[in-house]
Amino acid sequence: MLTRRTTLALAGATLAAPALSQGTDFPNRPLRMVIPFPPGGGSDILGRLLAQRIGDALGQPVVPENRSGAGGNIGTDAVAKSPPDGYTLVTVFNTIVVNQFVFRSMPFDLKKDLVPIARVALAPTVIAGGPKLKARDLAEVIAISRAQPGLLNHGTPGLGTITHVSAELMDSMSGGKLTHVHYRGTGPAVTAAVAGEVELVSAPWSAVEQLVKGGQLRALGNLAAQDSPLMPGVPTVAAAAGLPGYAVDNWGAVLAPAGLPPAVLAKITAAVRQAVDTPEGRQAMAARGIEAAYTDGATLARIIEEDGARWEPVIRRADIRVE
Repeated sequence: MLTRRTTLALAGATLAAPALSQGTDFPNRPLRMVIPFPPGGGSDILGRLLAQRIGDALGQPVVPENRSGAGGNIGTDAVAKSPPDGYTLVTVFNTIVVNQFVFRSMPFDLKKDLVPIARVALAPTVIAGGPKLKARDLAEVIAISRAQPGLLNHGTPGLGTITHVSAELMDSMSGGKLTHVHYRGTGPAVTAAVAGEVELVSAPWSAVEQLVKGGQLRALGNLAAQDSPLMPGVPTVAAAAGLPGYAVDNWGAVLAPAGLPPAVLAKITAAVRQAVDTPEGRQAMAARGIEAAYTDGATLARIIEEDGARWEPVIRRADIRVE
């Protein structure tokens, strides 16, 4: 449920005039965009693009800052505890929803300590095979995982991340079992797959596109429900693995500390929309393997609620816990 403070802030953003020239003198100094994962992954690619384009819209630099660890919790917590003045934002993926059920203790309350600004993107995500993988396609991967549970190693950007629980969902639906090897972010997981440390890796298309095109990785399946125009020729996991109903949307969003003044929230919201929900914004995202998918803060709050209801039982069944 939305808290009263978040509801009032979102209402203020809706009622306030959207023009960036109106309201307070905000911003009168550079902003900070926290990216709660290491350089090289999908969060980093999206966060840096957003920092550039939001800065252009606001007329002030937005400085990207990588603060990784604990599945994105460390960087996100730093933002949740920052002054609610609009000068600190965070780029998150839906791993932040999953974290509520994975970590025994959360340093912040997603629904009370942060305000949803907007969902900005859908990140087409693939399960890919590295040079160590002998299976020709995802159907063979599933067959091996059933016949020899745990034989194949699957790299993830961290315990309980959305790509980890997505693979656990695939295990559950297929009746097979992969061994999930957890790294500190998407970049290290992808590097491990290319180096042959693991046979498989799940990652945003933006993080593996050039490696697939260069032949260092093979894209085996798109996690989403439908084929992606950004990944021509890559079948869905549902089709490639024979798992009807399997579908995972990996979305990215911008959050800020709860309690922003309505005029500041309105300016940030307008800048984020200008950054992504325009022909130029959509083109800039597509060039990086990301699909622009703007929704406002109220809609994002509902998506967070719905995703939580979906992933909590998956996590409980797989007994994924971080102390």
